[in-house]
Amino acid sequence: MTASAYSAYGLVLSSDRQRTGLGEAVYQKAARRGELIRIRRGAYCESSHWAGLSPRQRYLLRIRATVLASARLLVLCGFSAAAVWDMPTLDGWPSQVHVLGEQATGGRSKNGVTRHPFAGTVQHIEERDNLVVTGIARTALDVAMALEFAPAVATLDWALWRRNALRVSVDEVRGELLRLDPRYRKSHADAVLGFATDLSDSFGESMTRAVIHELGYPAPELQVRFHDAKGNMDTDYFWRSDRRVGEFDGFAKYMRPQYGQKDLTPGEIVWREKKREDRLRRQCDGVIRITWEDTRNPRQLDELLRESGLRPSARPL
Repeated sequence: MTASAYSAYGLVLSSDRQRTGLGEAVYQKAARRGELIRIRRGAYCESSHWAGLSPRQRYLLRIRATVLASARLLVLCGFSAAAVWDMPTLDGWPSQVHVLGEQATGGRSKNGVTRHPFAGTVQHIEERDNLVVTGIARTALDVAMALEFAPAVATLDWALWRRNALRVSVDEVRGELLRLDPRYRKSHADAVLGFATDLSDSFGESMTRAVIHELGYPAPELQVRFHDAKGNMDTDYFWRSDRRVGEFDGFAKYMRPQYGQKDLTPGEIVWREKKREDRLRRQCDGVIRITWEDTRNPRQLDELLRESGLRPSARPL
């Protein structure tokens, strides 16, 4: 494959034959040899480039290939808009590209594209990275409507997060819900909106908080600050009446430089966390460390919280 065959973003398009002089058969043979990955009809990516992409980046490449192949302007919505906004979701990305469609054509899937009949309810359209998408508030609502309660809360918390440069308000999302006026899952959306907060500092913290709520435990205070002679310590959760601190232990905390000093190894970061926990224990009656495994297994999380001295007050309706 010659260098002239490549389009932007690592795409290789057979529709560029006028520019490259290469026919579709050339691309198909390269795919059979394993040199190219077929993304969709007429769109390929070099195998070595594809191997280095994250799931989100691969999905974005599929989105771009779809947009380039369309004769009409496509407005991305739902999970596709979420991928463009780099909005966190649970368990990866779909294979379909989601776009707004008119009422007459909405809800149909064809050639890897799903059209949603919501165009008349969307007021805010934005351009990001040369793609046209629904705004943050509407995108977060659409994703939350498609997910169960806990991951929906986690996605919406990101959209509201006080440190997110793209953040929106609950009122903005609620306004999108009023415009959408869905026939189904409106009570679900109301529950997610009522529970969401701008205080959770990670997707995992948010989802854990929602699962704790579903298990019927009292709502903890968030980002409570403790102080000793060595400085401040902000905590993920604090049950004041039980004097228990909860900390969500995401794997990224120990593997990504931004969660600690770049010159520290994961083992050194673990040691620092242990010393911090020792300081916290001197100011409370216990520290509960919660992992992704606990959050993804509610019975396991329930057992952990009970063993740590907490008791559910009521099961949510």
